[in-house]
Amino acid sequence: MPRCAAKDAPMFNRDDRARYLRLLAFIRPHWRVVLLAAGGTILYGLTEPLVPFVLQPLVDGGFAEGDMRTVYGLTALLFFGFMLRGAASYTATCSMNWLAQQVVYTLRGRMFAQLLRLPMRYFDENSAGSIVSRFTYDALQLMAASTDAVAILLRETVTIIALTVFLFYLDWRMTLLLFVVAPVLAYIIVHVSKKLRTMARAMQEDMSGMNHVVDESLRGRAIVRIYNGQDYEYTRFERQAEAVRFHAVKSTKIAASASPVVEMTIIAALCTVIILFAWKARSAPAQMTTGVFVSFLGTMALLFPPIKRMGKLNEPIQRGLAAAQSIFDFLDAPTEPQPALPPVTLSRGDIEFRDVRFSYPEQPVLERFNLHIRAGETVALIGESGSGKSTIAALLAGFYVPEAGAIYIDGYNLADVSLADRRRAIAFVSQDTVLFSTSIAANIAYADPAPDTAKVRLAAESANAAEFIGKLPHGYDEDLGPQGGRLSGGQKQRIAIARALYKDAPILILDEATSALDNHSEAKVQEAIERLRKNRTAIIIAHRLSTIRNADRIVVLEKGKIVESGSHAELLKRGGSYAKLLQQTPIT
Repeated sequence: MPRCAAKDAPMFNRDDRARYLRLLAFIRPHWRVVLLAAGGTILYGLTEPLVPFVLQPLVDGGFAEGDMRTVYGLTALLFFGFMLRGAASYTATCSMNWLAQQVVYTLRGRMFAQLLRLPMRYFDENSAGSIVSRFTYDALQLMAASTDAVAILLRETVTIIALTVFLFYLDWRMTLLLFVVAPVLAYIIVHVSKKLRTMARAMQEDMSGMNHVVDESLRGRAIVRIYNGQDYEYTRFERQAEAVRFHAVKSTKIAASASPVVEMTIIAALCTVIILFAWKARSAPAQMTTGVFVSFLGTMALLFPPIKRMGKLNEPIQRGLAAAQSIFDFLDAPTEPQPALPPVTLSRGDIEFRDVRFSYPEQPVLERFNLHIRAGETVALIGESGSGKSTIAALLAGFYVPEAGAIYIDGYNLADVSLADRRRAIAFVSQDTVLFSTSIAANIAYADPAPDTAKVRLAAESANAAEFIGKLPHGYDEDLGPQGGRLSGGQKQRIAIARALYKDAPILILDEATSALDNHSEAKVQEAIERLRKNRTAIIIAHRLSTIRNADRIVVLEKGKIVESGSHAELLKRGGSYAKLLQQTPIT
């Protein structure tokens, strides 16, 4: 059974009001459109009593007394009034829809900009599915609450006020009797709102979980198939989808249960008024004409639908408030530090770690770690999984911040260097090659606003990629599709190496760059890597020792500490940790 929160959330608290006010910041720049939409909405609501307003004089004067001038005048008023009402409705609908789409567009833009600035720790702690859910489900729910619901709320409020004022005009004593049911309606709305908020939050979590399962199944599609895990994954998905269905149905039931109660309450008041009108017509026929009765009854009938629609607004509003909390929590998450620092050019590639300490939650990795890599030197980091190899590269790239100590490049403390300047000096090639769904040329010249075609081709040639690129139907303009799915593993890796060559950064990080390749592909890639690391400071992270034989220095790590350091030949002579690793994984 899908879980459900035990305690109902409050209907509308201080934080909700703060979120709605914050949401106004996205609407405020479009105040002219807001005024246009509000004007059309108000005008539409004000014209709602037009029919009952015409009925009373039409019945008492036009029909009862046969006054055709009154009939012509009132029907003309009715016709042109509804023309005005139609124009107001069109203006309000179009303006509000434009505003809604603009808010979502701006909000998603802010969210994506935030996504690009979030630190790696955020992605360690939050699933891709939950993040994607904020861009899709949450953004649409917030749009419904911020624009659609507000438009309906304004329109129906104006309509109810206009109809109520007209009722007071017709008979204020009878109208006061209607307000007896107001506390009952208020109680129903508040009670249902609390239930709906709880359901909205539960459904949000369910949608996030469902997106997470889909994301994992997509990324792990090869593992799912090779292990025949289709049934297992379908069971996981079905569990999450059932939770979404359960809470969606329950939310609808709660919202729907309020409607008949509201209807019966209003009908009871309506029946009472009809009976009282009948008694009044018998006792004072001069005061209670047929026109007044028909007009009063018609106005009450028109009052019924907007009250029902106001009651149904709870569901999208509560879902929107829950979505607002999710989205604003995402926008408020701490980003990578971007202090205003003087520009620095890092061109040599001299790297030094001084007394660096770092740990993941409940998992210490580095403690008083020291390492100096000279400019132009190739250093291979090897060791068992969890020894700290990839963490060293991640700290150098600024993906994480050391808890203590300092990292220097070319004598600059990286705490005093902007992330942009630091990353401008680093090229990165990893085992999990990331290619974008665009052309080969755009992937090689990634993020260059003015790509150099000659430089792209030179990089591809140096990476041993030009030959296979030339055989593709569109050459360098070939679209690679999602994740470069049209290329082999070795081809994708050579495109990644070409990208690093194009960047021409002084520091190169190779993280298991050949571990997933066959011998033929590895030879091609290894040849490209040798060209890539020439005249650069290179850090090679490897499990496969065949990739680090030619390194100037090999650093052996165990539990975040350096246990050996030297060339391949020197370490073999010592017969220590490196030699033992060689015995476990012979060089090929």
